[in-house]
Amino acid sequence: MTVPHRIWLTLLLPMVISPVVRGSGLDLHWLWEDRCKDCHGHSADFARRHLEVVDGELRGKHRLRDLSLFLRNHYPAGMEVDALYGMLKAQATTPPRFREECSGCHESAAGLVRERMILRDGVLYSRITDEPIEDLLDGHADTQEGDVKFFTRVLTRIANEVYRL
Repeated sequence: MTVPHRIWLTLLLPMVISPVVRGSGLDLHWLWEDRCKDCHGHSADFARRHLEVVDGELRGKHRLRDLSLFLRNHYPAGMEVDALYGMLKAQATTPPRFREECSGCHESAAGLVRERMILRDGVLYSRITDEPIEDLLDGHADTQEGDVKFFTRVLTRIANEVYRL
């Protein structure tokens, strides 16, 4: 039995062009925007407002239980649960400095990373100049030494969430 080309395209095209799974892996920020944002808003805002880390576990502020069990019974599947848990845990403990200091020029950290940065051997580089982001941030928009380290760490974490293997 042969399957018409139209059916193959219908079945395969979403897998080929889906931004959730890129050539390099699962994009957690796209996943959140696609599946969670309509009910919960931006992931970092949600994490800071509704979650907290207690004794190393991510918990809801209103229901003091580990969030991993809740996530397993919510919408994400398989490998997405632990990955989203890790992303939300990091966001719950990261101050909103990117939004406060950078969003005037760069709409979102995940968008900036997707469009202009690449992660190679654990180091984040500019796609445009091929320089390490840490070097580019030095002196960018009046950043100070502590700012460079903070934003390099945050953007590298986000790159690991966007380009997750």
